[in-house]
Amino acid sequence: MVPSILSIGNATNDSYLEINPDQKVFKDEENTFHYDLTFDDSTLEYKKAAKVYGGVVLSDQVFRAAHLKSFSSINPQGFANFSPEKSHFETIDRYIISTKASSVVLSGNPRNLKWERPIYTPSVIYIAEPSFSEQYLSDFEKYLDENPKIEIIFSLNDFDDRFTRKLLQRSKIVFVNLDKAISLENIDFYDIEKATDDIIELGAEQVVVIKESEIIAANKNVVSKINYDFNLNSFYQSSIFKASYVAESFESTDIEHNLQLSVVIASESDFSEIIKPLIASQILSRSSQDYEVEFIKNIPNFEEKLHSAAEALVVRPKGIFAADESGGNIHKKFESIGIEDIEENRRRYREMFFTTPDIQNYLSGIILFEETVSQSTPDGENFVDYLKNKGILAGVKLDGGLAPLTGFEGETITKGLDVLDEKLEKYAAKGLDFAKWRVAFDIDAEREDTDDQEILPTNASIAANVQILARYAKACQSYGIVPIVEPEVIFAGEHSVEECNYATKRILHALFEELKLFKVDLKGAILKVNMVLSGKQNSHQSSPSEVAQQTIEVLKSTVPKELAGIVFLSGGQTVHQATDNLQAITNLGPFDWNITYSYARALQEPALKAWAGKDENTRQAQLVFLERVAANSHALYKN
Repeated sequence: MVPSILSIGNATNDSYLEINPDQKVFKDEENTFHYDLTFDDSTLEYKKAAKVYGGVVLSDQVFRAAHLKSFSSINPQGFANFSPEKSHFETIDRYIISTKASSVVLSGNPRNLKWERPIYTPSVIYIAEPSFSEQYLSDFEKYLDENPKIEIIFSLNDFDDRFTRKLLQRSKIVFVNLDKAISLENIDFYDIEKATDDIIELGAEQVVVIKESEIIAANKNVVSKINYDFNLNSFYQSSIFKASYVAESFESTDIEHNLQLSVVIASESDFSEIIKPLIASQILSRSSQDYEVEFIKNIPNFEEKLHSAAEALVVRPKGIFAADESGGNIHKKFESIGIEDIEENRRRYREMFFTTPDIQNYLSGIILFEETVSQSTPDGENFVDYLKNKGILAGVKLDGGLAPLTGFEGETITKGLDVLDEKLEKYAAKGLDFAKWRVAFDIDAEREDTDDQEILPTNASIAANVQILARYAKACQSYGIVPIVEPEVIFAGEHSVEECNYATKRILHALFEELKLFKVDLKGAILKVNMVLSGKQNSHQSSPSEVAQQTIEVLKSTVPKELAGIVFLSGGQTVHQATDNLQAITNLGPFDWNITYSYARALQEPALKAWAGKDENTRQAQLVFLERVAANSHALYKN
């Protein structure tokens, strides 16, 4: 949604006068410039003279050029064709006298502004040229207290320490001019990086410092610097820069881009016209070397990337294809169709799925086995690049498989944490978007809970495995990779649906406690989980309705609303059972989180049989695969 921005402050009618440096300019004994200005002196010569509107008129003009919903104290209705000449609003006459790089502002008495409640409640208030009375500030402060969601953009130079600190708590951007007095106490601007950090700590999202010939912009992760030369008039062009930077910040969070484009707009504008962002972009694309940005600090900010990728992975009606079978698993599949388990056959097998036409309409992501990440199509295009070019996010299975949990017979723990950082660095560099890590739990329906033994899964097994999932998830996010955490209750067994409910609930409760402890960003994480159903060998097989009710009851009682989404594994269900159960779950929605599927066998099995390792069967196998993918995507809509 396009934000609305209200500019408040004075509307000015500015006369820019640049005098010859040898005309009535002198230095005193302290080497300070003085201008001897007599406006009716016919001997005073001007190199340049121009008249333009400033203050809220200028900011309103810049914001409207950037297509923001802009209105101001002089244009309260936000009319696009507004003209100050036709307004009843009184402007202030100002003279900006310049010589060399210095400017002096001479103005008449500021108009006694009265705070007027705006017709529309803005998203943001931009304070342009303030000279506010105490009554104005008091009324303005009351309005802000009544509207706590309004963000503020202002200059630290304009208000006293108390009001500045109050505004900082809700500020989107704060400007600082080091050539002017700053009322904010205990901020040392000799160390710019620390000063910007301190201001951000007080509540500002961004800080922009203007000093001599450079501008420094900072947020909590980035401090960057650009040199500028506002040789037309530094006062006028600085005003354009600030308004342009504000406008660009609504379009992009990229500080480098915003600095460059805003400096181009300010540098290339003249008194007759402020250039538009589109023209500035064209200039920048031709002359980017003239507007280089230097990074003083640049800590990668993965939050937005994680959130958008996680959201894209669980968008309806798309699912995630788990093409990450381990060596032993794929060996059994190849044995079933009578082909040799060698790397080229594994590559051909995965290629058959990946090159299926139109799968991007039904799949948001594909989980790869590590070997597959380095494989390519016959044309030499890497599979990761191939999928991403089709609009499908690429993920990778990172766990090292299951190993016995020492001292706990019949239980397992997942290997691989010792090499996780090394893998994440490698796969982040290759452009992988997400990862998956699986832990597994058996239910022993025959085992009794006694002093000597616990029912499976034991508390120790749950605690050990969910801590591994949390450590993995936190590590993934530090590399900008969305973690899929997969605690699977194994379908095989004689357990009842109630026992599966109880085990799944215990595991998920412990998991989200551990994720909270490790401060995992749930908006950038996904849960892959089993459906709650009776064991495969149980004489009573759960109906789709029972599966849906039991599954949703567990999830509602354990999964926080902040989680990006939930994907269901098929876990040994038949092809049609997995689809029918997914449909039944969908029919109970909507839910607090997005849901979808992440199936392996339930998507692959029919296609594997149709393919049988023969190239001439590829097209038929792809049609069968597409049919299963489409069927499960359709199951994400209520029937």
